[in-house]
Amino acid sequence: MRGAWHGRGALGSLVIVALALGAGSMTTPAARAAMQAPPEQHVIKWDYPPKFNNVTVNVVGDAGHNLLPYEFWKNHFAKAGITIKIIEVPFEGVYEKEKTEFVAGSGAFDVVTFYPAYIGDFASNGYLEPLDDYMKKQPDSVWNPHQEDVLPPFRELYNKWAGKTYALTIDGDAHMMIYRKDLFESPVEKAAFRAKYGKELRPPETWDDWLQVGAFFTRKKGQKLAGQTLTHDFYGSAEFAKRGFSFAWFVDRWAASGELYFDDNMTPRINSPAAVRALQNFVASLRNAPPDVRGYGYDELRDALLKGNVAMVVQWTDVPKKGADPSQSQVVGKLGYGRVPGLRIGGRVVHRAMMPVGRVVAVSASSKNKLAAYWVAKHIAYDMSLEDVSTALTGLDVNRRVHFQHPEAYSDFKSKAEAAAYLERVQEALADGYPEIFIPGAAQYEDALDLHVNKALAGQETPKQALDAVAKEWNAITDRLGRQKQIQLWRQALQSYRQVGLVK
Repeated sequence: MRGAWHGRGALGSLVIVALALGAGSMTTPAARAAMQAPPEQHVIKWDYPPKFNNVTVNVVGDAGHNLLPYEFWKNHFAKAGITIKIIEVPFEGVYEKEKTEFVAGSGAFDVVTFYPAYIGDFASNGYLEPLDDYMKKQPDSVWNPHQEDVLPPFRELYNKWAGKTYALTIDGDAHMMIYRKDLFESPVEKAAFRAKYGKELRPPETWDDWLQVGAFFTRKKGQKLAGQTLTHDFYGSAEFAKRGFSFAWFVDRWAASGELYFDDNMTPRINSPAAVRALQNFVASLRNAPPDVRGYGYDELRDALLKGNVAMVVQWTDVPKKGADPSQSQVVGKLGYGRVPGLRIGGRVVHRAMMPVGRVVAVSASSKNKLAAYWVAKHIAYDMSLEDVSTALTGLDVNRRVHFQHPEAYSDFKSKAEAAAYLERVQEALADGYPEIFIPGAAQYEDALDLHVNKALAGQETPKQALDAVAKEWNAITDRLGRQKQIQLWRQALQSYRQVGLVK
């Protein structure tokens, strides 16, 4: 996610953009020029299907740059006899809009893009077409998405439900820390930090360090930063603190404690002492952030860093690609990246990086053009996936082994070595990965958590009041969905988390 252009409009103001790819689009020439397709790498070998007879495939997804692959490869779809129409929905409205259409069974969507935490809801209710038979069709070069190449957490958690494949991963999200390495390497700042705190200035290793370093770098207009007089206020850190997915920045802090969302019997752990301390840290971090940070989603957080207004952020792993692109970044060559801060436990620091959002594509069970829809999904998820995750024009993140094997494709970085170093940091982030809830009701559980995290950030509830309220609401959701059923599903989810190495 990360990466997305996170729209704030209500579902009632749904923006529908029809891109009749192959017959032009509704974007302006200037916008189309900015969407220039990345060069084809020809690393992944694929073939066209037998030509469809001018079939229209309706694709729905969160509005913005993660839908650009359908524009990039419009000629491919045209050659396959497929016209693509895109339906854009606000980032925060994907679940509600798709669920509404699924329940109606209107067939309005053929390819659905959604956040994989929803797969339990969507697959268990029969809204998605099972893909296993499509993946076995011959010839292999046309139909096989080579799921064995997908990293295990994404393949097993994002794509499967009850032993069947219902979706294909296009976006492998995880969090990483991104910071201004030029400031951390500044002799002036290093000396000032040593004088103030009696230790060396380094990128934060723990969340306590995050607060300390954030406070150190927070400066007012007219003060000096790395020897230069500031022409605007500068801030030590910034967060995704906007309603919608801010809960993930809280979970970054809590997950390192080793606790899970629920115990084996679905009793919430979300209001434990460790969780309360984590939320207290999140609240405290806002002192070192821009004053409007509670309105920061992906775009605002990205821009705060790339426009040179903050020293460090925790963000999705696509942001360094954009930071290397001079057309998007004022800090080219000045960024470092590493593991999300952690907690010191038993003499060592434990790091966990939330894996929020991600994206998968699936075929709607009510689609009238399922085979064409499947090929469109497969083409984006496999055939052109290296091109789509390596460009700074999208927010799609690496999710396959092949994506790590070709640093030369990440041409926004100034060298292959710099791209390779970036991919190493992404591997570290994924190794620290901590999953979302991944059972039916996930959207409801996460929305309740996000609501009260936001209330704590706004000072409307103390961290303990907020998380006690979450625990109460989680119990109510579990009872409403059927406690015994939810316990069984949660235990199955825990088994899956353990099988792919995300929890012990």
